[in-house]
Amino acid sequence: MNDAVVIIAAIPGELKPLVRSWAALESKDGVDGWQHPSGPIMAFAGGMGAAAAMRAFGRARQVCEPVQLLSVGWAGALRAETAPGAVIRASMVRDLNTGEMYAAEGSGGLLLTSSRVAVREEKHRLAGTYDGAVAVDMEAATLARMAVAHSLGFRALKAISDTLEEELPDMNPFVTAAGQFATARFIAHVATKPQYWGALAQFGKQAKLAAENLCAAIADEIGIERPR
Repeated sequence: MNDAVVIIAAIPGELKPLVRSWAALESKDGVDGWQHPSGPIMAFAGGMGAAAAMRAFGRARQVCEPVQLLSVGWAGALRAETAPGAVIRASMVRDLNTGEMYAAEGSGGLLLTSSRVAVREEKHRLAGTYDGAVAVDMEAATLARMAVAHSLGFRALKAISDTLEEELPDMNPFVTAAGQFATARFIAHVATKPQYWGALAQFGKQAKLAAENLCAAIADEIGIERPR
């Protein structure tokens, strides 16, 4: 197998601007994958959470020999001044389940990894508990652990999709055991809750901006042309 830089996200939408012209790999075990057309770079999206991140990393190792590992995707802000679309290049990652800390090749502060989607109240609690924490995600600590285990360089690039004060419905009941988001069930759930419609429309715009900024940052990080 060829050596490759491996990029792992949770869902394809986080990578869409980057991989639109890449070659799609066969989807396997719920993991989508793409190969850069002219370089040893591969990207995967396996779902939300630790188990999904492990599946994505396992899929990567079936098709290449990782030499660098990037954990990328959307994250929730833990600072009031952090705007939607801002890209965080974490310097440390903390697993909230185990307390383990991992170094990352960045200078953007502490990224927390939770086993759940952090709602507004949880983000405020985390911001008040962990000094220096800038954002929260669901996969980075697991991938950092894999990087250490396999002696890989590790970077965590996260783009802010929701601010510290974002008031969104709890999405955790709609994350399946496989780490996929049950979109149809979620839409049916919020269809009768007009108090969330405006916030969700705004969140959709922010997530799109975050994906665009994230993919531009990934391209800069690994030295390829920015997506157009």
